[in-house]
Amino acid sequence: MRKIFGTICFFLLVGINTEALAHDNVRLISVTGIAEKSFQPDIVRINLSIWGKGESAKKAQNNAQSAFELLKKSVETFKIKKEDIRTTSYELNPEYVYDQKTNKNNINGYNANQGVSVTLRKVDDAGAFLDALTTSSKTNMSGVTIVTLGFDLDKRLDEERALMTEAVKAAAADADVLARAAQVKLKGIYRLAPRGANAPAPMFRADAMMSRSKEMSAPQLMSGEVKVTAEVTADYIVE
Repeated sequence: MRKIFGTICFFLLVGINTEALAHDNVRLISVTGIAEKSFQPDIVRINLSIWGKGESAKKAQNNAQSAFELLKKSVETFKIKKEDIRTTSYELNPEYVYDQKTNKNNINGYNANQGVSVTLRKVDDAGAFLDALTTSSKTNMSGVTIVTLGFDLDKRLDEERALMTEAVKAAAADADVLARAAQVKLKGIYRLAPRGANAPAPMFRADAMMSRSKEMSAPQLMSGEVKVTAEVTADYIVE
């Protein structure tokens, strides 16, 4: 099991709001608490494009299916669970060529494209998995495109919730410091809310087309660290 580690850092953005609210004449101290923790990623999210071309819609679909079979074989090899792979989109579109003589767009063929999302639960397998999706086939009528790749944390939501508690504690501690400095007393929380949305791990664009020969080694990927952040804003009533 991959060991996850991290260091919590607190960043306190503070300010005093002494504006009297018209409806209840409340004086407030407003603070923001942020908690951040870094982890080694334990999953890899990959977005793929399975595509095929053909002179007819059926031929394009058949060519795309041959590329999909390559994906299925790789999924079996790396023992990827059914719940970790899903189709995100499917398109079948005609390809047009402009005819200057007739001033019309004529259908020149069809393109089939299926978007697929894959979650790898063994980070070290990422390079070999991408390599397995490549082909040395001489045809240019079908293939697999690696669209984006990102390292992430499987239990991100749990970690965000844990950090939310730390962010609230940070905000409370800072409000206490400000209150003592301003020679006022805190009476309690007037308003408390999370700030913004925690963004998922960044996704990186991969090569537009993976088409290496069998003699070339699998790509080496650097996972780095994944950061999870929680931020809250709090208004404290003072007297």
